[in-house]
Amino acid sequence: MTKLRIVVADDHHILLDGLKALLQKQKDMEVVGLYSNGAELFDDIPNANPDIALVDINMPDMNGQELTLKIKEFYPSLPVVTLSMYDDATHIMEMIEAGVSGYLLKNVNDKELLEAVRTVVQGKMYFSSEVSETITSLVVRQQKKLDQPEEPRLTGREIEILKLIAEEMSNAEIADALFISERTVETHRKNMLRKTNNKTIVGLLKYALERQII
Repeated sequence: MTKLRIVVADDHHILLDGLKALLQKQKDMEVVGLYSNGAELFDDIPNANPDIALVDINMPDMNGQELTLKIKEFYPSLPVVTLSMYDDATHIMEMIEAGVSGYLLKNVNDKELLEAVRTVVQGKMYFSSEVSETITSLVVRQQKKLDQPEEPRLTGREIEILKLIAEEMSNAEIADALFISERTVETHRKNMLRKTNNKTIVGLLKYALERQII
């Protein structure tokens, strides 16, 4: 039987020893390299010839994100799985964007870790349940933002006129103050009412005050 060749990078030696013991027990796996930072793992890839890399994020010399980017640049077919204590969306998305095929939290049980390794080497992706929930929540929040109508933007000139309206100046007075025609002032008023979905100047002023435009 051809064994899966695994390399692991983590700056915690106790975790490295634990992973090695677990993986070496499996009939279909062998650990061909343990490293305390990303640079050591990357430099040893030609010698170790791994089928998969398990990497921490927070490491000296070269962190997990930098390591993953370099692996994907020079060894694009080598799958990388993140094994981290970070469960926030920022770290997860950074690693996904860097090119990892899986993301597991360090509290993962042995069975799931082994399942993740076997899944990823088949060309699939694997995320632990907590990580999947975080990704789903992020996607839902982004979709809600996309579904919300974009806030109408008033131009600099429109805001200038709006401020003068708030000072109870008439169209004629505004036109004189800004050296424009009364018709132009009226056009701007109509455009602002349309943009903000207001029917009256009072409604427009209330809209502007609530959003601290004036």
